[in-house]
Amino acid sequence: MDSLVGFVGKNYVLIAGDTNAGRSIMRLKDDFDKLVPIDSHKILAKSGEIGDGNQFCNLIIRNVSLYRIRNETELTTKSVAHYTRRQLATAIRKNPYSVNLLLGGYDKKDQKGSLYYLDYLGSSKKINYGAQGYAALFVGSILDRFWKEDLDFEDGLELMKKCLREVEKRLIIGTRCFLIKMINSDGISVVEKVMINSKNKNEIEEEN
Repeated sequence: MDSLVGFVGKNYVLIAGDTNAGRSIMRLKDDFDKLVPIDSHKILAKSGEIGDGNQFCNLIIRNVSLYRIRNETELTTKSVAHYTRRQLATAIRKNPYSVNLLLGGYDKKDQKGSLYYLDYLGSSKKINYGAQGYAALFVGSILDRFWKEDLDFEDGLELMKKCLREVEKRLIIGTRCFLIKMINSDGISVVEKVMINSKNKNEIEEEN
């Protein structure tokens, strides 16, 4: 029951993902981080089969690191998106990965953040906001209405929480816990871990 939400703000990218890991009807753990750092300024948010997601993300991380060591330069977010898309497209004809992704990053050279949508079929699209998993069924209209260019951090965080409330309210199986991370010029940081109050799903409890 994966839910990923992300959007670009003013000089930052905000990405949130649920922390549930399950199989079939069972919840195996509720502290699983689906927002995987590729390097100091890029995050790959994954949804889909846990094994495929872990294996594919490790493949991308290792090869991006190898490129940096060999060439003594960082890949841009756009370059990582193209490389990731190529790996997904190539795998379709060999051993497909059942994984859908949001790639967020901040490029120091351009001094701005960017977000990419990628799916298991090898599709790739640069977006201002988007979602993967079950969240994509519920938050599109909210982001259409409330997202705007140059969204400052406080308004962006409130918009993210609005999306998370909607996911928990509409999804028949409770998600309970979400992790929010931000990428800006200083790198990747954990904004907060939020718990949906089971007694009142319109409220969010914050954990430090």
